[in-house]
Amino acid sequence: MAIGIKKAALGLIVTFIGLVFVLPTVFWLVSVQVDNAFRVGPILPPPVSLILAATFILVGIFWITWAYSYLVFVGKGLPFEVFGKALQPTQVLVTTGPYAYTRNPMVLGAMFVLLGVAFLARSPSGMLLVPIAVLIAYIYLVTFEEKALLERFGSDYEEYRRNVPALIPRLNPYIR
Repeated sequence: MAIGIKKAALGLIVTFIGLVFVLPTVFWLVSVQVDNAFRVGPILPPPVSLILAATFILVGIFWITWAYSYLVFVGKGLPFEVFGKALQPTQVLVTTGPYAYTRNPMVLGAMFVLLGVAFLARSPSGMLLVPIAVLIAYIYLVTFEEKALLERFGSDYEEYRRNVPALIPRLNPYIR
């Protein structure tokens, strides 16, 4: 069952709004509030922080876009899942493209975007909050998403999970 172009485009827009605008904005606001509460100053001068911010944000957007396209065109589904219930679940287990390197390339992309936001805000708190946000995302993924994928794809997903790391990418792609 293929996804229609309208649904795929709407999904991409919602994904980008959430992962590239809403999440980073909330992260920025929280980071700045924590910095202010603890009276912590900027960590890097503007030229360096801006270059690092742009680099990390672009790398993050790349991973998010690459992963999204594989879910839609290869997996024939969308990345929207709430507590293990997919709104448009993938029909095929995606193990190619970014998924050949890491099981959660969108989370990896979001982590890069958040690091970029921390550099943009020049926020020491933001740098400390990124691993906390990633840990929360990882706990969610293990608790809900991985269970749902095991139910849907069984031993294929189990083998994939044994061979591909959850977040830190492999150096060479997984080949099924």
